[in-house]
Amino acid sequence: MQNERVRHIMTQTVVSIGIHESITEALSLFAKYPIHHLPVVEGSELKGMLSSADILKLEYFLPKSSAPESAALLNERFRIEVLMRRSLVTAKADDTIADAASSMASHGVHSLPVLGDGNELIGIVTTTDVMQALLHGIGIHSVPGQSDSKSNPTELEMRRAVEAATTAVQAGTDSKGVGACLLSLHQRNALLEKLLSDVALYLHSGQDGRMHARLLKYVQRLSGQTDFLAPL
Repeated sequence: MQNERVRHIMTQTVVSIGIHESITEALSLFAKYPIHHLPVVEGSELKGMLSSADILKLEYFLPKSSAPESAALLNERFRIEVLMRRSLVTAKADDTIADAASSMASHGVHSLPVLGDGNELIGIVTTTDVMQALLHGIGIHSVPGQSDSKSNPTELEMRRAVEAATTAVQAGTDSKGVGACLLSLHQRNALLEKLLSDVALYLHSGQDGRMHARLLKYVQRLSGQTDFLAPL
């Protein structure tokens, strides 16, 4: 995944809203489309971002009255340019997916607007896009002509191989580095299994802040940006 680009996974048809539109229009877009992040634009230029969480907070300011009165009150009291987040973390289409994941992890955000050469909005990439891209690359493929019993060692065979590799590395007899490679692959596979389990939970149960942070750490380690053996 290190060499794959944001352009390969970003959503190009972006649902956005004009900076001078009404708050009720933003509410309508969040209700109409399965999105959690709404770029705010002026022309084609990105000005800010609204999240569904920001918009949902507005219900606490509404009186218990009819819908038309509530809508008018919202539009009177709130403006998109006031509610939107102006301090933006963005990506370029040719950034690597690993870099995008690292950027989201370090800034604590769930999405990155993707900008063109003229800083115009051309797409958006989310943590879900990154996780699905990573899952797409995971898999053990059998070698043509080999049976499953030959290509996939049993649990006992794997445990014995890991024990032998550990002994060779610790004794300094792993002159060709075969044992070290096996241990590295074994540890990486364990991390991938944790990732696969957590991604499945994340994608089916909705976004969770702590889970989001842990998954992005997985991505960083598997892309070689950090030590994948370090504790989470």
